[in-house]
Amino acid sequence: MHNDRFDLKKAALVGLKPDLKVSLMPSDLALNLRNLSREYYDLMDNRSAYVNKLNGELRMVFPQYLKIFSKITTNTSLTLLENYTSPDAFLNASKDEIINSIRSTARFGLTYDTNKYNDIIKAANDANSFGYSLSSNFTRIRLYIRIIRNYDDEISSILSDMHELVDANETTDFVKQIHLIESYKGAGFLSAVSLMGEIGDFSAFRSPKQLFACFGLDPAVKQSGKFEGSKITMSKRGSRIARRVLHTMALISISKNRDGSAKNPVLRDYYLKKCQSKPKKVALGAVMHKVCNIVFAILRDEKELKSSHQMNIKRVT
Repeated sequence: MHNDRFDLKKAALVGLKPDLKVSLMPSDLALNLRNLSREYYDLMDNRSAYVNKLNGELRMVFPQYLKIFSKITTNTSLTLLENYTSPDAFLNASKDEIINSIRSTARFGLTYDTNKYNDIIKAANDANSFGYSLSSNFTRIRLYIRIIRNYDDEISSILSDMHELVDANETTDFVKQIHLIESYKGAGFLSAVSLMGEIGDFSAFRSPKQLFACFGLDPAVKQSGKFEGSKITMSKRGSRIARRVLHTMALISISKNRDGSAKNPVLRDYYLKKCQSKPKKVALGAVMHKVCNIVFAILRDEKELKSSHQMNIKRVT
């Protein structure tokens, strides 16, 4: 509630404007995909919380196991923990039994299986040499794995529903706009669907600045009545999902390929130049603005981006 008379006056003047624009209601397709994408990210966040819990338990009772696999949540890793869980269980099992368990979920050959077995046994011996554990620790490990598995199933189901919706509406302008965003290198199916779900109806946006405001990328200064702050920050009053997607797209854009080449030379050079005078987070925020500009240009021109580094940034700023 606004108590400041200056703020109340501003609110009243806005309401009296004859040219005040009314928000457009997105289509059912847009709303369905928005709901599903938001649910997807909520599920992913909840899953991450349990992955962190699993890591915490293993760090206490089986610390060296965390270094064996690239991710603790790979199917091979989770299957082994489900079957054995404790260091003692691994040590008491036969070599062939554990190797067969690895082979059933990983297809990298006998050398890989044997190396992983040796790493696990070493980790189990190290865990028994020091540390302290209770039976409840291993109960919680098994519980967290079951919960993570359930989340994986639900997340997969949500993605499947999104694909079905898009496939069933290929002829609509909305789905065509999804595919336009997919043409940007760094935007996959999920990113494109999520962005369009948050945009809703692109015809409501006349300039990139309006899209910035919708996504909460516009600058904001703390202000109340006659008080006006001096620090300018990202407003973050728009869609957090859109900001999350643009953040991911920006990170991909400034990253390198395996051969060391830039995935997007233009945006990477822009980022590195910004880093010379700004903190990295600020520089990345500037890249997010550029990515948002490019998304706006793609949708405005209704043309796929054949190669993201060919986009002239000045053209869309």
